[in-house]
Order: sequence, then C-alpha cells, then structure tokens
Amino acid sequence: MSGGTLSVEKSELVKYYSREDVSREMVKFAHNREFVGRLRDGGYSIRPGTALYPGDIVRMANQGMVSFHASVELWENPMNLEGAKRIGWDLLIDLDADTLEHGRKAADSIVEVLRAHGVDSVHLKFSGRSGFHIFVPWKAFKPSLSERFPEIPRAVGQYIEEYLREDLPKKVMSGVEVDSIAISPRHLMRAPYSLNEKVWLVSIPVEDPWFDLEDSRVENVVVKPFELDAKPGEAMNLVDLSVEYVSRKDSKFREGKPKLTVKGKVPEEFFSPCIKKILQGLSDGRKRGEFILRSYLSNLGWNLDEIEEFLLKWNKKNKPPLRENYIKGHVRWQKRQKGKILPPNHDRDGFYKDMGVLTPECAGVKNPITYSLRRYRSYLRHQKEEARKAEKQKKDST
Repeated sequence: MSGGTLSVEKSELVKYYSREDVSREMVKFAHNREFVGRLRDGGYSIRPGTALYPGDIVRMANQGMVSFHASVELWENPMNLEGAKRIGWDLLIDLDADTLEHGRKAADSIVEVLRAHGVDSVHLKFSGRSGFHIFVPWKAFKPSLSERFPEIPRAVGQYIEEYLREDLPKKVMSGVEVDSIAISPRHLMRAPYSLNEKVWLVSIPVEDPWFDLEDSRVENVVVKPFELDAKPGEAMNLVDLSVEYVSRKDSKFREGKPKLTVKGKVPEEFFSPCIKKILQGLSDGRKRGEFILRSYLSNLGWNLDEIEEFLLKWNKKNKPPLRENYIKGHVRWQKRQKGKILPPNHDRDGFYKDMGVLTPECAGVKNPITYSLRRYRSYLRHQKEEARKAEKQKKDST
C-alpha cells in the first residue's frame, strides 16, 4: 500500500492494522474512551464501542473498517454511557486547513500561544491530511471541570482563535478553521495511527508541525508512544482567561469577579519584585513573560501604545529576543478586547515559580497587581498626608 493513493485494498488495510505495534498503541489510547471504526462509505460501527485488545482492531479491520476514531471525553465505562460517569476530557484543538503549509503555520502559532499561557504539556498529532490535532491532557485541568464539557473546550477554542487572527497573515488565516468551537458531547476524533481514508496517510504523533510528510506514509510509519501526560492544573490560567473572554459575549459565563482599578499610570518604581526580575530579560519563559507584562501593565494604567513600546525595549534583553511581530500582534489582540486581563496569580503553576522569578515578597501576595497597587496607594496616601501637613504649617505660620 502506498500512502497518498485514492484506493486501498482491504487486505492491505488489514495487514497494516495487524501490525502489533500499531494495534497495541491504538488500544492504549482507547482506554476509558469510546472507540469505533469507520467504514469506507463514511458510516461508523455500532456506538458505543471500545477496543480492549489489539485483536479488536484487527477484527474491525476485517469487518471493513478503514479508520478508527476515539472520544475526547474519558469515561468510567465507555460501553455504558447512559449511566456512565464522565471522569474527564482532553482539550482537543482540532485544526483544519486548506493546505498543509497553512496547517503547519497555524499549529505552530497555537503551540506558541498555549505555552505563552503556561501550558507546556502540548501534544501534537498530524490529522493525516492537512490539519493537526493539538491536545492538552485532562490532567492539566481541575477535576471539578469534568462536567463542564463542552463548555470549557469551546471557550478555549474561541480564545485561541482570536489570538490566531493577530498572529497569522490574513492569507493563512482565511484557510484555517479551529473546529474545537464546534465540539459537542460524544465528539470523536481520528485515533493515533489510524489511516485517513481520504488520502491514505497515517495520523501520526509528531514533535512539531514541520515533520517530514514521508513519515506518515504507511510503509514508513514508526510507532512511538502517544502518552497524554501533564502537570496537574497547568492549564487553569488558560481556562480562566478563556472563560473571561467568552463572558463578554455570552452572559452565561459571567462570574462577577471584582476588577482591580487604578487612577493614573503606576510608575515603574512600584513594580513588584517578580516583575522586575522578568524585566531583566529571560532565556526561558519569554512568551509567558510577555503575557505577564502585557496584562500587568494594562491593569496599572498604561495604555497599549506605551505597553508595546515598553515590551519592545524589554525584548532586546531576552536571549534570544521574541519576534517583534509576535509582540505587536498580541498587543493588537488586546486592543480589541473590551475589558482588561489580569496576569496569573503568584501561585499559578507554570509561571513565576517555574520561571525562576518568584521572590519571598511576592509569594506572600496573591497577584503582582495587588502588590503594586498596595505600594502605590500607600505612596499616594503618604503624599496626600504630607501635602495636608505642609498646607497646615503654611496656615499656622501666617
């Protein structure tokens, strides 16, 4: 069988799926998931279904299944969904593109955005055609979110797509679609190492979007484990920001969080110690640093033109610097938002502590904004008191 052909004999399909390494890895991925086969005419096998043993994959291939699909949701018992308990879900950013080149660029940008928000555990899989499946494992979220599906994935999809509009050229963006927005209960995705029946390439896990396409041809496939692991809770900052973003468009997301405000522009001398450490320049965590500084400054009375100038100057200290267009694009994105975005709290996984900038002074305060506003308001009160004393002394002397 040659990947990329328009027709494949059943015997060749069975031969591929009979590979022990292929069927074994597919069964591992099927654990706690609804798992079904798809016929050549587009129909699915009976749902719900699952695969417990490699032989189940071979059996379904012999029954005429040409590709295999798994649920995004994780179930206690995938074969009894009527009363089954959902134990979680993986965030799937399902990226469709008109060309592989556009798909590569969009996937690269999405991975950058996720990591800028503190999500290091990003897993990438080629769809088998021109798109990508980008995963953030369930472990990266709070267990309490298990019932907030598909609400949370949809919110994250919308938030990410808005970032893409500023980060990608219009020509690329016009050919890209983030299908995660359309995720619904019992949503299926193509399983790792399944064939794509439209072009007969294999949906393989990849290290980055710029993989060699030849690696996805059946005769070249090298099976590697596709284990979705993450640091517990590392995606919660992304969730908070996504929900806040969607709340401006849909009232059902509103949570009535109090907003921190300040009159005037807080001078640099009142910046928190962790922010000052970021301002010295970074070699690791530069995208997170940009995100923290941009949201931090916007809450301290700085306008976005001032913020862009400040970030570009700071960027020269980074080793290596970020792309200028990356910074400018994200500032443009923030200009389009109606409200302000708070920087992550000091205790948020993946940020200050992991970046090596958290100080003892900051660790005792919830958010760098809180630290700076306390100091600045204390300073203003002191100035006001001094002015009052000076005025009183002036009156007393006359």
